[in-house]
Amino acid sequence: MSLTLTFFIPHPIRNVRTRVFTDPAQYDIEVNAARGFNKPLTTRARPPMTQNKEDFSHLINHVTEREVIEAQNLWADSIVDISNSFLTGGDYVSLAGERAGELYGYDHSNVLFKPTKAAEQQFRPTANDAMSYFVGHDAVISGFKEDQGFAINAKKGFSRVIFNNHQIDCHGDVAHAMGTYEFTCATTGEISDVEYTFGYKRNDDGKVRICLHHSSIPYASGNKTSHVERKETSQVKRKIIFDPAQFDEKENELRHVSTASW
Repeated sequence: MSLTLTFFIPHPIRNVRTRVFTDPAQYDIEVNAARGFNKPLTTRARPPMTQNKEDFSHLINHVTEREVIEAQNLWADSIVDISNSFLTGGDYVSLAGERAGELYGYDHSNVLFKPTKAAEQQFRPTANDAMSYFVGHDAVISGFKEDQGFAINAKKGFSRVIFNNHQIDCHGDVAHAMGTYEFTCATTGEISDVEYTFGYKRNDDGKVRICLHHSSIPYASGNKTSHVERKETSQVKRKIIFDPAQFDEKENELRHVSTASW
């Protein structure tokens, strides 16, 4: 009688488990428990990687609200300085050209300029067009006859300019500001309110300059525009003082300034 021996050699058990990733909303606890799978734990969020300097490079050219306000202060001071130069017999045209180069982006970018008191030439796309508006048609080559010189207030001058911002919106290398500004006449003390929208852009040289300037006189009901004027209420008025004995009548006559305006 032959005897057959059968040996059962167990295979080595590999402790390898397969992890099943499922949709938590469709996870069947009983089925997966029977298969030896546990409900996957919620993975912990990894802490964000530390950003290097290159990640912030896009912020370098951003125009800030502070830079907008600084540009507005320079614009306001420039109007007063140009007026003072005109009324005291200085070279107001050269001063206006210098300040315009600092304030406006001509030769750096397009400038969309719609002056307040411009009816025939409503838009001023070039630096010379803008200069004609600010200092008068007779002070620049190829000036427009309607321009009486806004920066010198048609030869009466301004003693103060105040910006009242409704809102400043900064986005990237461009910022916009909207509001009203007040102009105080150096001769009569009257205050005129004008509405504005300015756009500011950082140019290639790193400086922030005006790329958009729109001014308008406040609108009144009845389809009529109203130029709001009022007397300065403060007891202290900024006036331009000069010595009549030093008034050069011939020189100032060329600049259309007479002693009667003082």
